This record gives sequence, C-alpha cells and structure tokens, in this order.
Amino acid sequence: MARRARKATRNRESGILMGYRNFWLLLALVLGCETANAQPRMLAICSRNDYDTGSTVRIRLAAPPAVSESRLPLVLDAVVRYAGTAKALVGPVKLANLTSSNASLGNYAVLWKIPATAEAGRYDVDLTLRDAKTGRIALSSPDAGSFAVYRKLIRIAAIHLNSTFFTSGGPVSCRVTLVNLTRHPLTGLRVEFSDRYWPWIAGPAAKAAATIVVLAKSLTIPPLGEKKLRVRDLARAPVVEKPSTHQYGVVVWNKGRKTVLDIAFSRLVFVDPPGVSEPRPYPGQYIYPTLNFPKLSAFRQFYPATLNPAIRFDDSRTMFATGSSATARFRLVNPTEQAWHGISIHATLVGPSGAELASHVVASPLDLNPQEKTPSESVEFTLPGTAGVYRVLVEATDTSGNVVASSALELGVNPLPKSILLFGAHEDDEGDYLGLARAAIENHIPIHFVYMTSGDAGSCDRYYERSCGPAEAMNFGSLRMDEARAALGHMGVPAKDVLFLGLPDGGSGQIWYDHWSATNPFLDPLLSTDHAPYRGLVEPNLPYARNAVVDVVKRIIEKYHPSVVVTEHPPSQRHIDHIVNGYVVIRALQELQSAGELNPRPMVLVDRVYNPKTAPYTPYHYQPLAFYVSGEVAARAQQSEWYYQSQGGNRFEGFMRPYAKLSREEEYREILDWDQHAGWNLKPVEPEKPSR
Repeated sequence: MARRARKATRNRESGILMGYRNFWLLLALVLGCETANAQPRMLAICSRNDYDTGSTVRIRLAAPPAVSESRLPLVLDAVVRYAGTAKALVGPVKLANLTSSNASLGNYAVLWKIPATAEAGRYDVDLTLRDAKTGRIALSSPDAGSFAVYRKLIRIAAIHLNSTFFTSGGPVSCRVTLVNLTRHPLTGLRVEFSDRYWPWIAGPAAKAAATIVVLAKSLTIPPLGEKKLRVRDLARAPVVEKPSTHQYGVVVWNKGRKTVLDIAFSRLVFVDPPGVSEPRPYPGQYIYPTLNFPKLSAFRQFYPATLNPAIRFDDSRTMFATGSSATARFRLVNPTEQAWHGISIHATLVGPSGAELASHVVASPLDLNPQEKTPSESVEFTLPGTAGVYRVLVEATDTSGNVVASSALELGVNPLPKSILLFGAHEDDEGDYLGLARAAIENHIPIHFVYMTSGDAGSCDRYYERSCGPAEAMNFGSLRMDEARAALGHMGVPAKDVLFLGLPDGGSGQIWYDHWSATNPFLDPLLSTDHAPYRGLVEPNLPYARNAVVDVVKRIIEKYHPSVVVTEHPPSQRHIDHIVNGYVVIRALQELQSAGELNPRPMVLVDRVYNPKTAPYTPYHYQPLAFYVSGEVAARAQQSEWYYQSQGGNRFEGFMRPYAKLSREEEYREILDWDQHAGWNLKPVEPEKPSR
C-alpha cells in the first residue's frame, strides 16, 4: 500500500514538472519571437473576488511564466489601480524573482493589505515581467486581474427560529446575532423582525408593516463586538388555507430609521392548516444548470393546430414599418400519400379588422408528389399606413377550388423610429419592450438597453438558500446581468448593446434624495460599497450619487442620439428603483435640452400605469400609444422570460401561455411635456395622487 502511494506521488510530481517544462518551452519560444503578432498575457488570480477593508489581497498566476535561461533573472511586479483610473495606488509590488530554480509561482503572494480608509469599488491589477539587471520590460499584462473592495458596518450573523414546521397561528420565537464589523461603536440601532419584505418595494413593505416587531429600539454594539437578541413568542405563524412556505426577515436601521444597515432573512419554514399536512409545497428551484440548456425549439407545442404543416413560413421577420413593403416567404409541402396535381397558391393580405386588402396568385399550376416540397416561394405586399396586426393568408387549392392547405403568418405593423434607447431598473424589466426590441432588430434600427441596477438584492437569499453578504450579492448581480444578456440575445439584441450602470438594487431612493454629490455617495447595505463594483460597466466605479448617475446617463444619450427614449413609469407596486429610473432619465434629458444638446427632441415613452390610484404623482401629461406585435414575436418574448431562472424561470414555464392567448399589443404612454417641470421630484412627494 505504501509503495503504491509513493509511486502515485512520484507520478503526480513528474506530471507537474513535465507541465511546467512544457509551459516554459512554449512561453520561451513566444518571448523569444520579436515578430509575434500578439503579445502573451499573464493572468492574475486573486484569492477572493472581493475583500472587506482591513483584509489582505493575495494573488497568484494562472500558469507559471516560462522564460529562456538567457532572459533570467527576471522580476515579477504588480500594480493596483482603482478601476477606471491610470494612477497606481499600490506598487510596484515585487511578487517574485524568476531564476532557473524558481519556475513555479502557483502559490499566493501578498499584494496589498487594504487600509480601513480604502475606497470601496473595483480595483484592477497590472503585471509586469522585467529584467532584474536592466529594468527592461520583458512582458506587460495590463488588467491581468481584478477584485472588489467593500466596507460593511454591521452583519446579521444568524437568525434562529424555534422550528421549521408550524401550524397556522402557532407561536414563533427567534434568536438574532448581530456583529459590529467596525473599530468604533455603533449606536442608536433599531432592529426589527417581521414577515419577509424589501423596504424599498412599497406594496410588500406596506403589507409587512403590520407584522413588524421591534427587537431593539436603540441598541449599542461595541467595536468588533457582538450582540444576541432573544425573543419568545414574538409572532404567530400566518393563517393559511393550504400548506405553504413562509419566511421572516430582520432589518437593522440606523438612528431615526432612515437607512437600512443590514437585512437578512430566515430559512424557509412550512406552515400547515390545523389537521392538514399534504400536499407539501415545493420551494422555488431552478430547472437548468446553465444558461446554455434551455431547449427553446422543444416548446412549440403551444401553437394552435390550425397552423397547417403543409405551409411552412420563414418567420425570421414578422415586424414591419407602416407603409413599407413586406415580403412573406414560405414552402408548400405535400404531407399526404397522394400526388397533388394542378395546385394553385394564393396569398391574401388581411387587415386587423379581418378585411381582405390585397391578393396575389403566387404559383399555378403545380404538381407535387407525396412529401415533395416547392422551392422557396415569396409574396410581397405594400402595407397600409395604419398600425395593427396583419395576416398573410396563404391557401393552396386544387383544380376544383378545394383548399388542400391553408396557413397564415402574422405581421406586426407600426410606425418605427430611427433609433431607440431603453432604460430599465432591473434585469427582467425589459418585458414590456420586447416587441419594440425585436422590431428594431428585424428592421436594422439601432437599439441599446441600459440597466440602472444589477438586481443584486431580489431573490439573492433564495438563490443561495441563505442570507446574502457582499460576495453573494455581487455574484448574484453578475448572474442577473448574464441572464439579461441571454434573454435579450434570444430577441436578437447583441450583448455589446446591453449596458449596465451597476447601481445597488433598492438603493435608488437614497441616491436620488439623500446622496446628490459624488463626494458623499450612498453606502449600500448588501454590496457594502458606495461605488459600482462590477466588471464591464459603462463607467467603472460609478459613485452611488445622483449627480454622477445623471451625468453618465447624459453621456449615454449623447453617444447614441436616440430618436425614442423609453424609460419606466412607476407601476402599481411603487418600487423605488422603478420610480427613480424615470426620474434620472427625464432629468438627464432636461439638462441636455437646456444646454441645447438635443437635436432633434426625442420622443419619450414610458410603460403603462397598472393602477392609477396607487401610481406616484407626476406633473406630466401623457397620451397612450399601442405597439402591435406578431404572434411569432410574442412567442419569442415569452421564451426570453425563461432565461431568468434566478427570478423563478421554472414558474414561467409552468404557467406557459398558449399561443392564442399571448398578447399582441404593448402599451406605452408618451410624455408630452417631459422637458418641463424640472426639479419637481427632488424631494419626496406624496405617492397616492394619481398621474394625469
């Protein structure tokens, strides 16, 4: 046994050394080639993706750099920059000397002890390999690595409930552990226990308000200290009619209950009515292991049976501009066991009201053997100037005039703009605009999507099945951004045209009302940063401050010169991110208009108001606008929802809408006087007044 173990160890060590020798040889050849077209890159791997202030950043190389003996000795240096800037904040830090006896740099080396005063946000690492004697650079790799720094003040370390299973009305007890992560006392803390809710979503917050129990009104926690709160029978399990799942939450507020310092949720609990235990409810889970797994072609069974397989349309383009020419392409297949003789193909353009507007004979006569298909046929119609859903009806008739095959292709027809810029609060908020997006793609109209936040709070705890810290929240935000790229990609929007600002989910109200200047940005309680920490943002390390956000939106508008800007009107749930999304975009447009930078004046569209009685007040005047969508695009839009697994994608598929019931209309409202009323929303206003 020992002999086999020693042999395995020797084989493993031999394999590692052989790998290092091969890599040395490869990179030596590359470094020795002065005419190489592409310079090799070194890749730095940080010991973590994100660090709290006061912790230590360590890095290693993805593979040991290999050099020829003639180039030795070399020194490996690292420089740390605040992302988006050129100035080195740390370094050069000498990570290692490379000699003939030091081939491997696989271990982590100390790069930076982060001071408590370090700026939160994202940092980039540049690596340089230089001659130890002359200082001449042998290899330079800018942006070889990246990490985020956060600054969390307090952490809800644990929420312990007295049970996992409850009966309606049963007593709920709780133990909460709080940890002060700073080196100074935290005072005046208010700690609340309630049903699960997010404070920045008005509807659920109002509903949960009746369940709030104050665990501490003015709590003090010493530096780096811990407090445990224990309360018995502080709540009653909800009264339910059938077995249900439930969660509770704990929120820590600052003095005055103005700012959330931390929020966490209990594990999932199960609540049964008295005497009832079945069937057990399923918690939310995720169907696919990766975004590459959805088999979209397998979900066509919801199309109506009236779509005859004998006529097969090319459905890659079904959205057209009013007054334009529309070409429908199709093939006719004889699916029967009998030959067809003397077949005629007729195509008719049918209007929204069902009236026949034009008709053409596409082909006649045709003979088709069983299973034989025609070459690609096409028919062209000039569309009227009226928007709506039109149909191209194709019928094949025999010599007696009997219809042997019939099918129709829907066309969405609308006035189309020259360019479109859409702003959404969260990833998955583009659902109201997918028909417009597809129309732009099919008609080669420039379109760009901008997401204000990265959605890092919503469902984060359910994704990890525990409360989220900064690392989990940031990773979850990155996942939601990937989902947005995939969902819009299914509609044909290239990933390069999907942009992100990286604002904190739920923090828009604080940014808009209380943190105007970049010198005083908002510190988000979940991400624990006051600058956008994600990779690939429009602006690295965007400060969580109103003026900075408005300025970057202005630059985006100036860059793309949209003829139509689409943003969000607060829907009935009054989510603060939705409200402020519209505020920011309108303010940016107003400032550009005042400076004479908008020419021509763009049309501004917002989504419809679902419940005018609960919609926040605005001083603007609106007019409704309907945008018509073909059935094919409506189906494609439904499929795009399934990419948002983090937001219950399996539930979307479980409640799949049949083709006939998919909406063929998107409702918008045009803001007629968006360039007026500047400054009305710089202070909180009463949200119960209906919009005009």
